[in-house]
Amino acid sequence: MKSQLSIALVIGLLLAVACSESTTGPSEGDQVFIGQVAYQNPDLSFHTFTMTSTSIIRVEIVELLASAGDLEIPESFTVTLGFGLGRQVNDVCVPTYQTTIIEGNDFSFQLTPDEYCIVLADPGTLLEGMVVDYTVSLRGE
Repeated sequence: MKSQLSIALVIGLLLAVACSESTTGPSEGDQVFIGQVAYQNPDLSFHTFTMTSTSIIRVEIVELLASAGDLEIPESFTVTLGFGLGRQVNDVCVPTYQTTIIEGNDFSFQLTPDEYCIVLADPGTLLEGMVVDYTVSLRGE
Protein backbone atom coordinates (compact mmCIF):
# COMPACT_ATOMS: atom_id res chain seq x y z
CA MET A 1 0.00 0.00 0.00
CA LYS A 2 2.83 2.43 0.87
CA SER A 3 4.45 1.67 -2.51
CA GLN A 4 1.20 2.50 -4.34
CA LEU A 5 0.87 5.71 -2.32
CA SER A 6 4.46 6.70 -3.18
CA ILE A 7 3.88 6.03 -6.88
CA ALA A 8 0.66 8.07 -6.80
CA LEU A 9 2.54 10.91 -5.11
CA VAL A 10 5.27 10.81 -7.76
CA ILE A 11 2.69 10.87 -10.56
CA GLY A 12 0.94 13.84 -8.97
CA LEU A 13 4.18 15.72 -8.46
CA LEU A 14 5.42 14.99 -11.96
CA LEU A 15 2.20 16.30 -13.46
CA ALA A 16 2.54 19.49 -11.42
CA VAL A 17 5.88 20.45 -12.93
CA ALA A 18 6.15 24.16 -13.63
CA CYS A 19 9.45 25.18 -15.28
CA SER A 20 11.98 23.80 -17.73
CA GLU A 21 15.55 23.93 -18.91
CA SER A 22 16.10 23.10 -22.58
CA THR A 23 19.04 21.63 -24.45
CA THR A 24 19.91 19.71 -27.60
CA GLY A 25 19.67 15.94 -27.67
CA PRO A 26 22.03 13.25 -26.51
CA SER A 27 22.14 11.91 -30.08
CA GLU A 28 24.43 14.89 -30.66
CA GLY A 29 26.69 14.14 -27.66
CA ASP A 30 26.49 13.73 -23.93
CA GLN A 31 24.14 15.93 -21.93
CA VAL A 32 24.35 16.58 -18.20
CA PHE A 33 21.41 17.85 -16.20
CA ILE A 34 21.99 19.34 -12.76
CA GLY A 35 19.22 20.34 -10.38
CA GLN A 36 17.72 20.10 -6.96
CA VAL A 37 14.77 18.30 -5.38
CA ALA A 38 13.43 19.46 -2.02
CA TYR A 39 11.26 17.61 0.49
CA GLN A 40 7.65 17.62 -0.77
CA ASN A 41 8.29 20.64 -3.02
CA PRO A 42 5.58 20.95 -5.70
CA ASP A 43 7.64 23.53 -7.67
CA LEU A 44 9.68 21.06 -9.69
CA SER A 45 11.84 21.80 -12.67
CA PHE A 46 12.29 19.56 -15.66
CA HIS A 47 14.87 19.33 -18.41
CA THR A 48 14.10 19.01 -22.11
CA PHE A 49 16.18 17.57 -24.92
CA THR A 50 15.57 16.96 -28.61
CA MET A 51 16.27 13.72 -30.44
CA THR A 52 17.07 14.37 -34.10
CA SER A 53 17.17 10.69 -35.09
CA THR A 54 15.99 7.35 -33.73
CA SER A 55 18.63 6.11 -31.32
CA ILE A 56 19.27 4.62 -27.93
CA ILE A 57 20.11 6.90 -25.03
CA ARG A 58 21.64 5.80 -21.77
CA VAL A 59 20.51 7.62 -18.63
CA GLU A 60 22.88 7.49 -15.66
CA ILE A 61 22.12 8.85 -12.20
CA VAL A 62 25.61 10.20 -11.53
CA GLU A 63 25.04 11.83 -8.15
CA LEU A 64 22.34 12.30 -5.53
CA LEU A 65 23.79 14.43 -2.72
CA ALA A 66 21.45 15.04 0.25
CA SER A 67 21.63 17.79 2.83
CA ALA A 68 19.22 18.76 5.58
CA GLY A 69 20.48 22.01 7.05
CA ASP A 70 21.23 21.51 10.74
CA LEU A 71 19.56 18.08 10.81
CA GLU A 72 21.73 14.98 10.73
CA ILE A 73 20.87 12.43 8.05
CA PRO A 74 21.09 8.84 9.37
CA GLU A 75 24.01 6.86 7.88
CA SER A 76 21.64 4.09 6.83
CA PHE A 77 19.44 6.50 4.82
CA THR A 78 19.41 5.83 1.07
CA VAL A 79 18.46 8.81 -1.09
CA THR A 80 15.66 7.74 -3.45
CA LEU A 81 14.01 10.04 -5.99
CA GLY A 82 11.19 9.67 -8.47
CA PHE A 83 12.29 9.85 -12.13
CA GLY A 84 10.11 10.48 -15.15
CA LEU A 85 10.79 10.53 -18.90
CA GLY A 86 8.15 11.90 -21.22
CA ARG A 87 7.12 14.76 -23.45
CA GLN A 88 6.45 18.38 -22.72
CA VAL A 89 2.83 19.45 -23.13
CA ASN A 90 2.51 23.23 -22.83
CA ASP A 91 4.63 24.02 -19.76
CA VAL A 92 4.32 20.60 -18.15
CA CYS A 93 6.46 17.47 -18.44
CA VAL A 94 4.07 14.55 -18.84
CA PRO A 95 5.99 11.33 -18.10
CA THR A 96 5.27 8.18 -20.05
CA TYR A 97 7.90 6.26 -18.08
CA GLN A 98 8.31 6.52 -14.31
CA THR A 99 10.46 4.77 -11.72
CA THR A 100 12.31 5.42 -8.49
CA ILE A 101 16.07 5.82 -8.62
CA ILE A 102 19.15 5.78 -6.43
CA GLU A 103 22.65 7.05 -7.17
CA GLY A 104 24.41 4.84 -9.70
CA ASN A 105 21.28 3.61 -11.48
CA ASP A 106 21.49 3.54 -15.25
CA PHE A 107 19.07 2.46 -17.92
CA SER A 108 18.55 2.84 -21.67
CA PHE A 109 15.70 3.94 -23.91
CA GLN A 110 15.20 3.81 -27.66
CA LEU A 111 13.72 7.15 -28.67
CA THR A 112 12.42 8.48 -31.98
CA PRO A 113 12.96 12.04 -33.26
CA ASP A 114 11.00 14.37 -30.98
CA GLU A 115 11.37 16.63 -27.96
CA TYR A 116 11.51 14.82 -24.61
CA CYS A 117 11.75 15.81 -20.96
CA ILE A 118 13.03 14.31 -17.74
CA VAL A 119 11.96 15.25 -14.24
CA LEU A 120 13.03 14.20 -10.74
CA ALA A 121 10.81 14.50 -7.65
CA ASP A 122 10.44 13.53 -4.02
CA PRO A 123 8.55 10.21 -4.09
CA GLY A 124 7.68 10.64 -0.42
CA THR A 125 10.95 9.18 0.87
CA LEU A 126 12.87 12.36 1.67
CA LEU A 127 13.13 13.57 5.24
CA GLU A 128 11.58 16.87 6.33
CA GLY A 129 13.94 19.74 5.45
CA MET A 130 16.01 17.59 3.07
CA VAL A 131 17.32 18.92 -0.24
CA VAL A 132 18.93 16.63 -2.83
CA ASP A 133 21.31 17.96 -5.48
CA TYR A 134 21.32 15.68 -8.53
CA THR A 135 23.43 15.11 -11.60
CA VAL A 136 21.98 13.05 -14.45
CA SER A 137 23.89 12.14 -17.61
CA LEU A 138 22.25 11.30 -20.96
CA ARG A 139 24.47 9.71 -23.56
CA GLY A 140 23.62 8.57 -27.07
CA GLU A 141 24.69 5.01 -27.87
